[in-house]
Amino acid sequence: MAEYIVSARKYRPARFSEMVGQEQVATTLKNAIRTSQLAHSFLFCGPRGVGKTTAARILAKTINCENITADFEACGQCPSCISFQQNSSFNIHELDAASNNSVDDIRALVEQVRFPPQSGKYKIYIIDEVHMLSAGAFNAFLKTLEEPPSYCKFILATTEKHKILPTILSRCQIFDFKRIGIDTIVKHLKHICEIEKIDAEEDALHIIAQKADGGMRDALSMFDRLSSFSGGKLTYASVLENLNVLDYDYFFKVTDALLTENLALSVRLFDEILKKGFEGDDFILGLCEHFRNLLFCKDESTLRMLEVSDALKQKYAVQSSLASADFLVNCLNIGNQCDIQYKVSKNKRLTVELTLIKMCYINAVVSIDSGKKKLKSDSITENRAPINPEKLGAEAKPGAQVASSNDIPGEIVNVQQSLVAEEEPIREIQKPVKQAPIDTANNAKPVALSKTKKLLTIDTAEDEAEAAKNSGSNQSDEVRIDGDILILNQENILKLWDDYAVRIPEDKRGLKIAFKAFAPVLDPATLCNISVTVQSNIQKSQFDEVRLGLQNYLSKRTGATLEIEVITDKAVTTGAKPYTPKEKMERLIQKNPAIKILQQKLGLELDYD
Repeated sequence: MAEYIVSARKYRPARFSEMVGQEQVATTLKNAIRTSQLAHSFLFCGPRGVGKTTAARILAKTINCENITADFEACGQCPSCISFQQNSSFNIHELDAASNNSVDDIRALVEQVRFPPQSGKYKIYIIDEVHMLSAGAFNAFLKTLEEPPSYCKFILATTEKHKILPTILSRCQIFDFKRIGIDTIVKHLKHICEIEKIDAEEDALHIIAQKADGGMRDALSMFDRLSSFSGGKLTYASVLENLNVLDYDYFFKVTDALLTENLALSVRLFDEILKKGFEGDDFILGLCEHFRNLLFCKDESTLRMLEVSDALKQKYAVQSSLASADFLVNCLNIGNQCDIQYKVSKNKRLTVELTLIKMCYINAVVSIDSGKKKLKSDSITENRAPINPEKLGAEAKPGAQVASSNDIPGEIVNVQQSLVAEEEPIREIQKPVKQAPIDTANNAKPVALSKTKKLLTIDTAEDEAEAAKNSGSNQSDEVRIDGDILILNQENILKLWDDYAVRIPEDKRGLKIAFKAFAPVLDPATLCNISVTVQSNIQKSQFDEVRLGLQNYLSKRTGATLEIEVITDKAVTTGAKPYTPKEKMERLIQKNPAIKILQQKLGLELDYD
C-alpha cells in the first residue's frame, strides 16, 4: 500500500510558475534572478497558508540550480535540485524560530555562516516564524544579517511582521504575500479534482474556499477531509454538514418573509436555525452578508464583488429585483446594531427576534431625517389667563428666592419657556411603502400598492395646522405651489421661497421675518447656485439651521441639484427691519401687561446689551 500524502504536500508548488495567487512575488523574484540583483536577505510576510515558506524553498532551489532554464526556473535534474528534493542538501538549511529562538541557537547559526558551501553557489538559510526569536537573539543576528558573506543568503518568513524589530526590517527586502482569492482557490481545487478523479459541485468548492479565508493550505486540508467523508464525491449538502455552515437557502427564505411582512415565518425559520446548533450571531452575520450581496446586485459595477458561484448569483439577482435599496440599507443598519448589542445582551434570542420584527415592519416605520431635537415650548401669547397681582404677594422683595416651582405662576413659567425656546428643524417625512405579497415560486416582482412620496412639512401635524391658522389672514397674498415640477428660473425660485416661508410655524418669528426680508438670487450662469445675503451672523445662523431642508425642497420642486450659500453683509438693506431686544420686550409687554407688573414687583432691571 502506497504511503498517503496530503494534498497540501502532494501539490506543493516546485516552480515559480506553479505558485497560486502570488504572481506578483514570483515575477519579482524571477526578474531579480534574471538581472543578478538578488538581495542578501529577504523577508516574506503574510497570512498563514498563502505560500511564504514554499516561495522561500523555490527561491533557494532556483538560485542554487546548476542549469537554470530559459524562463529562469530550476531544472529539477541537476545534483543540487535532486538533493534539495530529497531533503539532503548541505547548502540549504531550514530553521524553525518557534523552537530555536534563543541567543545560543542564533550564535550556532552565525558560526555555520563562516564556512563557504561545499558545492553550489550559495549557502541559504530559511528561518520560519522569525518573529518568535527573542530580543537577544535578534540582537545577536543583526550584524550577520546586515553584512553576510557573499555566498550567504537569508530568507525569513513570518505571519506577524509587526513583532519584528525595525532594525531587522531595515536590513531585509520585504515581500508582502496577500490572501488568495476565492475564485483562485476554487480554480485550483477544480484542477486537483480533475487529477484525483473527484466529482465535486462548484457550490461545495465555493464553501470550502470561503471557509479557508484566503489560505490555500487550509483549503486543501478541508478538501482532503471532505473528500474522504464523501467517498470521492463532494456535494453542497455534505460540505455544509461537515463544515457547520448555514445554508444559503435559509437567508433567501428569511428575506422573502421580511419582504412580505410575514413575521411568523421569519421567527420560525430562526427557531429552526437555532435547533440545528447555530448561534444567533452567526445567523445575523450571515443575514447581513446576504443583504449586502443583494444590494451589490443592483449595480453591474459591484456585481463582480460577489464571491459566490454563478448559479447563486442568479438567485441573488432575482431576489434583488424584489427588494428596494432603502429596505436593504435599513436592514443592514438594523442588523449591524444587533451585532453590536448581541455580545452584551442577556437575552440573546430576544435580541435577534426583535431585530427580525424591526426588519419585518420596516416599510411601516416613518423615516425622519437625522438631526438633534431642540427644546420646544408653547407661545407666550397663547391661551393665557390674566395674572392677578395679589398672587405675587405684597411682600415680594428684590432677589427673593422661590421655595418651589409650584409657587411660580403659570405666566412666569411661560415667560421663562419663551426665553429658552429654540427652533426645531423642518423635517422630511416619508410615507410608508406597502408591498404586495411576493410569489417566490414564480420569481414575480411585487406590485407597489402605494407610491412613495416625500413631503416637506413642519414637525407635527398639529404644528402644520397651527401654521395654516396663523397664516390664514394673509393666505391670499402667499403663493402655495402644487406638486408639479417647476421650471428653474428666478421667478419660480421666489415663489417656492415664499411657499416654504408659509410652512414655517408662527413661533419661529425670527426665521419668518428673515425669509420675508431677504430674497434669494439664482445664479443665471450656473443655474445651480442660490445666494442669500443677510445683515448679521444671527440671521445667517437662522438660515443655516434650515438650509439643508430648504435646499432639498427647492431641488425636488425644480428637478435640479441646487446649493444655497448664505452671505453676511451689514450694508444690505431690507424691506423689514428685525426686532431689537428692546423692541421685542416692548412688544411682549404690550401684548401682556402682566410682564411689566412682574418686573416691578420683583424689582427686575432689563439688560438689552
